[in-house]
Amino acid sequence: MAGIGITGGIATGKSTVTAELFAILRDKLDVTLFSSDSAARRLTDSDLGVQDEIRQKFGAQLFDSEGRLRREQLRELVFQQPQARKELENILHPRIRAVWLELVKEKKLLLAEIPLLFETKADRYLDLIVVTACSYQTQTERMVQKRSLPLSLVEQMINAQTPLADKMDRADHIVWTDCALKITKLQTDRLAKLIIARYGHSND
Repeated sequence: MAGIGITGGIATGKSTVTAELFAILRDKLDVTLFSSDSAARRLTDSDLGVQDEIRQKFGAQLFDSEGRLRREQLRELVFQQPQARKELENILHPRIRAVWLELVKEKKLLLAEIPLLFETKADRYLDLIVVTACSYQTQTERMVQKRSLPLSLVEQMINAQTPLADKMDRADHIVWTDCALKITKLQTDRLAKLIIARYGHSND
């Protein structure tokens, strides 16, 4: 079947737009929702092989006495050290890709939220790409105020990804989230209508 990818920069509203879009589409189409962030969390929470690889690469100090991953420490490590980020991606990305590639093969329409969609070349397997966007100032404010992260780390996280402008240039559709939530929802509603018009015949 077909796949729709939703991506964007950090704190640009990807999850908000994805949730709103899925809520509309599931009443009209046979659609499956996938989140690469959720898949990554499941892997690091419960996949012993993944946990062992993380210990071997980064050390046992990243896990607490009960074997739970210290996510904040890992996040700081990978965004401060590009090589560490690459090593973590090498552990997680092939496993995550395998999951959503199987979903693409199903008869259902796949709605996939993948923050590093272009960086992992996932766009090769999806036929419609949506990018959520907002200003750099809004990105940093959301990360600092809502997630209580230091500005220096936020800037490292943003700069570690493909520039948002480049993602927007490669998008089929852009949803601007640097506005009132109701305006973002209006954009999402319009996008949903386009998707239903394009894919609805496949579910008749």
